[in-house]
Amino acid sequence: MNIGVLGGSFDPVHNAHLQMAETALKEFHFDKIIFVPAYVPPHKFKLIACETDRYNMLLSVIKDIEQYEIDTYEIDSKKSVFSCEMLDYLQSKHKNDNIKMLIGADSFNSVHLWKNTEYIVKKYGFVVFPRPNIKIDTESPYYKYCLFSKTVMKDISSTDIRNCLKNKKSILKYVPKQVFEYIKKKNLYNE
Repeated sequence: MNIGVLGGSFDPVHNAHLQMAETALKEFHFDKIIFVPAYVPPHKFKLIACETDRYNMLLSVIKDIEQYEIDTYEIDSKKSVFSCEMLDYLQSKHKNDNIKMLIGADSFNSVHLWKNTEYIVKKYGFVVFPRPNIKIDTESPYYKYCLFSKTVMKDISSTDIRNCLKNKKSILKYVPKQVFEYIKKKNLYNE
């Protein structure tokens, strides 16, 4: 089985995350996409929504899609988990499966800053998704180990969504309806 792994803060999950997963299924013929919400990513100090809210928002949009699942390894660890650790954990659960990590072009351009990048790229590899206005670093020593999508992802970030909410602007074009309703019901991101 070919498994794509999409890790992230999902603070909140948005349409570009879902576009990446859907594109991975169609363009690269993955059998399954595993979403792995972070507890707190190693490069951030804290997240805005708690892990329960981020998990529930993600679950609300993927629960009816057979090829999608959520793994709570990082949330359950209650600490920052490096991608190399998370991928090794998933490989131990899916021993006979082929695992690749799904990342955006912005992440690919900074992947040299990750812990054990060479190990990750040689053992698992990346599927990289272009983003508007981000030029992929073709000189990267990791370029040759990656697959590159032909589909440019929507230009959406969780930071932009949170800023819209702070400024009382609509986010409906950025997030699925279930996420919008969850945010409203729980009164998230209003500070």
